[in-house]
Amino acid sequence: MKTVVDAAYRWSVLSRCVAAALGGYVVVTLLHLALTAVLPMESFKALLFASQTGYLYYTGILIWCFAVRTAKRAWLGLALLALPLLLIDAAYLLRRGLL
Repeated sequence: MKTVVDAAYRWSVLSRCVAAALGGYVVVTLLHLALTAVLPMESFKALLFASQTGYLYYTGILIWCFAVRTAKRAWLGLALLALPLLLIDAAYLLRRGLL
C-alpha cells in the first residue's frame, strides 16, 4: 500500500532540517561565547571547553528538532534557547568593549 505524502509534510520536514542545521549552529555558536563569558576560568580554556563540548550540544539539538511534534515548536524552542544566550553574549561583549 502506497501512502500519499502531501506538500505540507514535505515543507515541515524541510523546515526541521533547516532548523536543525542552521538554527542548531547559531545556538551552539551563541553557547560557545556564553560559556566563555560565564565559566570561572581563563577565556581561552573556557572557549576550548565550549568548543569540545559543542558537538554534544549540537547533536542534542539535531535530535530534539526532529523529536518535537511540529516544525513550529522546533523553531520556537531554538528561539527560546537563543534569547538568553544572546543577552549573555551582548553583556559580555559590552563589558569587554567589543560591541
